[in-house]
Amino acid sequence: MKIKTAILILFGLAFLAACGKDEVPPTLVPTASLGQTAGDTAVANTPSVPPTATPIPATPTPAEPMAALVNGQPLFLADFEQELARYEQAQAELGGALEENYQRIVLDALIERMLIQQAAANEGIAVTPEMVEQQLADLRQAAGDEAAFTAWLEANHWTEDEFREEIAAGLVSEQMVARVTAGVPTAVEQVRARYIQVDDPALADTLLTQIQNGDDFAFLAQQYSLDTATGSEGGDLGFFARGSLLVPEVEEAAFALQNPGDTSGVIAVTGADGQTTYYLVQLVERDGQRPLPPDMQYTVWEQAFSQWLDQLWQSAAIERFVANE
Repeated sequence: MKIKTAILILFGLAFLAACGKDEVPPTLVPTASLGQTAGDTAVANTPSVPPTATPIPATPTPAEPMAALVNGQPLFLADFEQELARYEQAQAELGGALEENYQRIVLDALIERMLIQQAAANEGIAVTPEMVEQQLADLRQAAGDEAAFTAWLEANHWTEDEFREEIAAGLVSEQMVARVTAGVPTAVEQVRARYIQVDDPALADTLLTQIQNGDDFAFLAQQYSLDTATGSEGGDLGFFARGSLLVPEVEEAAFALQNPGDTSGVIAVTGADGQTTYYLVQLVERDGQRPLPPDMQYTVWEQAFSQWLDQLWQSAAIERFVANE
């Protein structure tokens, strides 16, 4: 499990659970039964902010035990152990089982947060005390009253000053996310297509011949497509961007078609189970700059930031002293 945005796991989930909140990050639900997915989406541009770790001056090894050394900056063992306790507490309150490698998950989350903070410092990103106090006030209000908030802090091994530092780190991360994703497109080329899915190659050939002879694609999809969800709509997949469908061969065929009404040949796709499925695809409409729907935009932002984080990890000098397995 690769941790992205440590603040979500180590702070956000714990606080929402303690305060009885129901909000969770949006679930990326496929919009077409063929399988629009939050997987690797080709519409994400290279992040606009090259990841650069802030140079840390060489310093003597601190006497205090360390959990890791990140670009020369110590991550102290006591801080790791506190975060470990908070993670265990949050998982217990959420009713979830601890992963076998949860200590490594927590350590990597802390390292990642430190990498983000270093990159933010290098970019000149900072937060003001007023911003931190406003966030703290909002969280106090969400807790219900001062007593409940104080009890939550104590139960989760926070002092108020430590929690202020955590809030500041989260706000810096938010600004870094905004900067990294600023250049991500909000509109890309998309196509609208129909498709028919069958498991008989002879039937696929017959249907293609009928379509070439003028039969209505949508009507045939309603009659024959194994995908009943789209079949009832004439096989309509709606608009989608490159990298959106679970069957890339279908997507590739849709984007290769030039004019509305054009139909592909029979596309044979063999799945992991060894079963072969046959598809026909018809282009309905093409839009060179169509705004991304919210779920896909969220995915593209997430991918852009993930790519930036991956580069940050690859260029970092990291020594781990705990949770090495």
